[in-house]
Amino acid sequence: MQVRKLALACAAAFGVASVPAFAQAPTPFQAPELTVYLSGASAPQNLLGALATSLFRTDSGYQVNVFFDNGGTPADNSDDGRGYRAYYGVMRNSADIPAALQGKRVLLVNRARGGSVWGVSAVARAEAIQTLAISAADCSASPVSGSYRCNVTGIDPGAIDPATGLPRTPAGTERVPDFGVSDVAPIMFKAPYNVEFGQTQLTAAELGRLTVSASNSLMMGLVATTNVPDTTSFSRAMYGAILTGQIQDWSAVNSAINTGNTQMVICRRVPGSGTQASYNWYFNNFPCQFSGIGGTGTQAPARMTDSATYINNGASWPLLNPAAPNSATNPRLINPADGFTVVENPASGEVRACLARASGGGDFNFTGDDGAFYRVQFGSGGYRAVGTLSLDSLNTTTPASGFDSSEQSGTWSFRSMDGAGSFRTTTFGTTPVFTASGTGVHPTKANHISGAYDFAAELTFQFRNVTVAGTPALSADPLKAAFVDLFIKRSSDPAILATLSAGPRAATAAIPDFGWDVTVNDNANRVTRASRQGNMCSPLVYFR
Repeated sequence: MQVRKLALACAAAFGVASVPAFAQAPTPFQAPELTVYLSGASAPQNLLGALATSLFRTDSGYQVNVFFDNGGTPADNSDDGRGYRAYYGVMRNSADIPAALQGKRVLLVNRARGGSVWGVSAVARAEAIQTLAISAADCSASPVSGSYRCNVTGIDPGAIDPATGLPRTPAGTERVPDFGVSDVAPIMFKAPYNVEFGQTQLTAAELGRLTVSASNSLMMGLVATTNVPDTTSFSRAMYGAILTGQIQDWSAVNSAINTGNTQMVICRRVPGSGTQASYNWYFNNFPCQFSGIGGTGTQAPARMTDSATYINNGASWPLLNPAAPNSATNPRLINPADGFTVVENPASGEVRACLARASGGGDFNFTGDDGAFYRVQFGSGGYRAVGTLSLDSLNTTTPASGFDSSEQSGTWSFRSMDGAGSFRTTTFGTTPVFTASGTGVHPTKANHISGAYDFAAELTFQFRNVTVAGTPALSADPLKAAFVDLFIKRSSDPAILATLSAGPRAATAAIPDFGWDVTVNDNANRVTRASRQGNMCSPLVYFR
């Protein structure tokens, strides 16, 4: 009876009235025995979901409960989970799971909003940040296409109230991330291009608070909407010139694109995003050149403020209703019809949505990293755009999965490097088919492994190794530390990576730094020949 009362009390605290004391699988809002908060990169979002669900039981009636933030489009769930996802289940009872974790009810909350730096600075500084609220009161009563839609809660440090221009007051529901994930090593997040809004880069002492583990290699890609013909040739220099705003009209890229909306649209990420940092590194040599200080030879990436709408309005954004303060219903307007347009997206899901809207039309609404509300008025579409995405955005699932389906519906594709061609998914389902066409170096798994396609970032995980501002080091909670250690190890193991769904599997490879045996289990097809050994500013070092 006492156990039953305790279970009911925990359940009530977590947001439900009652729940079986010994539920075979956790009901969606049953109190977890362990909650872990992972913040950071959105590029490997699908990979992280696959890793999380691989840890939980799905046999004998057990299930994994999935929670997404509401993308804001009630009739369409394709934009859900762009910024936050969570996975709740019972840990498997198997030899590869530490005994202390076996059978535990674990809730893993993953924030991707804002990108990698939120898995670096917020972890090092033990900052309480916005998170996903998971309770019966905050989530939909029943799953939408297999996932609950939940509210986001809390205020990020430095967030500004767009109505007053003053810092917003924390809500008290914020949470300090337990560990972080980033597309690139923490050392890469330097000013002026790779630091999030309202924040400063980490000092050497703050970097020393982090234990950093390299994990795997993830391909980044050249992306264009499909109304840009596959016969369009992209060189590394040309794509870099587009991203820096030196090329603002498609006719300069392909002379055949000379009618309709020929102005360039860039769907990029916000500063502080690991994906954006990867592009700044590869195309701008930042922060590797001049010790990370922008100067001669380092061309600044184009920003939203370089957009024609902003410039044409005297260095300001017009409002839908100029007489009222900025809000979700009174957004700042960006009109690509004005000319060259740059959109800074908080997460990779929004980049995909931005590309889809540019091509297909419709308003695109998002909240900037400055806390302001924006609306890109794509109208009837027909705009041609480039984007910044990792290759695991190759979607291999159906829209019912809740994952964005822009690539699947044919609105954009990855392109080859130094040639005219594309790399896309042509058949979906359990065994999707990836098709490379045209010339150049395609972002295929084979080219990734060999090093022929070298636009790949080395993912890292990091956690606090000391007490910061009263928040203890990860080691202070042995159960949580065991989960984090297991999660990091699985993310680097080629045998585990081989079990991922096809999109993440095609984009990700183990790195040879850990001494994986490439002579057995076909690991030679899953481990890169070279790595940068944790230093993105170094050339590739070949191991075999």
